[in-house]
Amino acid sequence: MRTEKFKSFKISCLFGLMLITLVSCEREILPNAEGVYSNNPDVFIDGFSAGLEYLPFGDSDFGAFSVDTETKFDGPASMRLDVPNAGDPAGAYAGAIFPDYGGRNLSGYDALTFYAKASQTGTINEIGFGQDFGENKYQVVLQNLLLSTNWQKYVIAIPDPSKLEQESGLFWYAEGPENGVGYSFWIDELKFEKLGTIAQPRPAILEGEDVSIQTFIGSDTELIGLTQTFNLGTGLDQTIVAAPAYFTFSSSNPGVATVDEVGKVSIVGTGTAVITASLGGVEAAGSLTLNSLGDFSPAPAPQQDPANVISIFSDAYENYPVDFYNGYFAPFQTTQGQDDLNINGDNIIKYTDLNFVATEFKNPTLNATQMTHFHVDIQVEDQIDPGDFIRIQLGDFGADATFGGGDDSSGSVQFAGSTFVTSQWVSLDIPIGDFGLSSLTNMAQIFFISDATISTILVDNMYFYKEVLEPSPNVDDSGATEVALPIGFESTTLNYDFLGFEGANSAIEANPNPSVTGINPTAMVMRSEKSNGAQFFAGTLLNLDSPIDFSSSQKFRMKVYSPKIGIPIRIRLEDQNNTAGIELDAFTTAINEWEEMEWDFSGLYNPGLDYVRMVVFFEFVPGLPGDGSVYYFDDIQIAD
Repeated sequence: MRTEKFKSFKISCLFGLMLITLVSCEREILPNAEGVYSNNPDVFIDGFSAGLEYLPFGDSDFGAFSVDTETKFDGPASMRLDVPNAGDPAGAYAGAIFPDYGGRNLSGYDALTFYAKASQTGTINEIGFGQDFGENKYQVVLQNLLLSTNWQKYVIAIPDPSKLEQESGLFWYAEGPENGVGYSFWIDELKFEKLGTIAQPRPAILEGEDVSIQTFIGSDTELIGLTQTFNLGTGLDQTIVAAPAYFTFSSSNPGVATVDEVGKVSIVGTGTAVITASLGGVEAAGSLTLNSLGDFSPAPAPQQDPANVISIFSDAYENYPVDFYNGYFAPFQTTQGQDDLNINGDNIIKYTDLNFVATEFKNPTLNATQMTHFHVDIQVEDQIDPGDFIRIQLGDFGADATFGGGDDSSGSVQFAGSTFVTSQWVSLDIPIGDFGLSSLTNMAQIFFISDATISTILVDNMYFYKEVLEPSPNVDDSGATEVALPIGFESTTLNYDFLGFEGANSAIEANPNPSVTGINPTAMVMRSEKSNGAQFFAGTLLNLDSPIDFSSSQKFRMKVYSPKIGIPIRIRLEDQNNTAGIELDAFTTAINEWEEMEWDFSGLYNPGLDYVRMVVFFEFVPGLPGDGSVYYFDDIQIAD
């Protein structure tokens, strides 16, 4: 277990700089003929310094930058940056880098300084240096720089000047509209300086926390939350986000875990290792203790056809858009989540300090009406005590697709601790009907809930799927000698004893939609036409040669093809004398396509009776006469 709560430390770059479309080719930095780089500190002093270029980010407003001769701090001109309004077709924000691909030696300076003002109070989301549209090796980010309407001098400290002997990324920024409204700001006298007042360096990794995690051989993780804090000589501290290359990382046990120059930690053995770092000779606050449990066994590979799956989290399928895998509900939730754990290429979710946690996918919600099951693989990492449990809960936002709209529904299925084995994967395939939801049209939440003892679990292959039963036998070459479950209608030698009654015209006919890749590819099916004016209880009766065997399951399954959605189909099962019939309704969820439907007779059937007759009623609505609609059914069987 972790000895400290492991927060999801991630640099919050508003504009997703890792995903930016580059507008410049990657370039090689070349020294001059003498192999000496310029130490020119100027970036923009009334104009671009020699070698400086302007390269906007790919999805920014390319016209955001201009040289302004009217508004300036000193001299004849300043840089003007115009931030667009929200939704501006010219670009979503203003952002660019200002490189000198000849490279500069900035090791003699300790800060980037500039004067700035804005047309209104604003906060620049990210600003700094070290971006070059290449390696960005020594990138620095100052987040949320507050601007006023008056000129003011700003300082961005260099984490370790000795690293910048051939730096090309002299300046960069990224800023979006304030509350949806664009504005302008100006920068002048932009240069590197040796202030001599940058003091008290306090580097940190993992935002200064001591973190302990369990892991496995083959897993990789990146050290994040990398910062450097200085006192600027004004009595104020400044914390900047520093690239990994500024740090020197070390492992207490390289036989267990190694760490490279960019902070990537690789687990190579069993045991314990502690990862620490320093910056400029100063030990960084924070550490990562890794308790490697040895080799990792992945969860069983999913076997469902992708065409029948809506995946929430799995490497085997394309995943549905998910808002988050670790929804945090303060102050009651204790769970910490890590949804980017990669072990030998296998992505898994790890939850620690588990009491409850939510995965949510409401943008958009998910229509699960065609799905029959929810699948998840869970591995419990703790010792399991009697009375332990894990409960899985699904939530649907109802017809309005909005949480709290008055039509939400939720339901859960609980698994006793005896279901699980410590450090072993357990696959759960839960019929969606077991959750008891009133709607499946706007599924949006999956909760994992546990008692206090089960604290750490791994989760993989979380998906909804549509169980497609194999076509039923009773074909000529199957050797069937009687009509008994499972039943199809392919045989030309068996005697299917059926009858349409009270206005239902029934016959075995060609499949109206025999898609080879669909749910029902078989050639022949049972048709039931509910003729105009037929009784609402008109239906099709089928006599069986052998009674239904409910010993292994009481779930009755059948494939149905209906021209209407949301109508009830009633299945009635009877003994030879119809002394104790049982019946249930299920509702169609598709129009003019095959779907599999289920009727769960658990608790209804009498094990002392032989059910040898089934009756199928389509659109069983009291008082509603038939309207000529034609229905089909096929592949009748008992399913787990």
